Amino acid sequence: MKKLVLLCTLILVAGVCFAQNGEAASDLPRPNFFNLELTVGVPIHWTNSPSEHEFFDNAFKDRTVTANTAFGVALLFNFGNKFGLTLDGDFFFGTDVMGASRTSAFSNSLFGANVFLGPVFYLYSSSFLRVPLAIGGHFSYWSSSNYYPAGFDFGTPQTEQTVFMSDIQMGPGAYIGMQFHFNSNLYMFSRTNVALTVYRIHKVEGNVGTTNFPGTHKEVEIGWIVKPTLGLGIKF
Repeated sequence: MKKLVLLCTLILVAGVCFAQNGEAASDLPRPNFFNLELTVGVPIHWTNSPSEHEFFDNAFKDRTVTANTAFGVALLFNFGNKFGLTLDGDFFFGTDVMGASRTSAFSNSLFGANVFLGPVFYLYSSSFLRVPLAIGGHFSYWSSSNYYPAGFDFGTPQTEQTVFMSDIQMGPGAYIGMQFHFNSNLYMFSRTNVALTVYRIHKVEGNVGTTNFPGTHKEVEIGWIVKPTLGLGIKF
């Protein structure tokens, strides 16, 4: 985490230095009002919950770490060479279905999303390079469902299990990055999103045999999400 903070600080300092020697805003071509960005990133999620979520027989403990590759789309609205507004989102999912009979078939699925909304300030802006800094709000969501039939464990006596879990996290967020423009319609960018969780809603529901176990837990807690991203931007 210290290395990430140091990297962001160095980029910020570099952007300020560039801005002192950069082109005047009045001499730059006005950016398109709307940009579409296609992204690929690696989000790293960590939640430090003050209470474990054990709704049924101590079986479903709090999920604390998620890391995966996520593809996304960002909408960028430019109001000039120094200011804009961004809506940045990525989505990830997975599924696992196996088995050839009622006692060996099982299924697992996962879906999640990260969404960031906030104003963008360009620390440096030229026809080739732009350094955006955004500060706003962050929303994170994931859900998973799992099904295991009776006797799934190779004939060992076991009741049917169905479990659904979801998690919503909200808090402030920010990102800093660089845009390298090849022409008036295409550019490559890299950036790092950092978000803090301050409010969370965690839900578990399902059944083991005929026993149901619904449960919802809301809490104010501190966690963090880091997402390095690399992608392409297209101007329309």
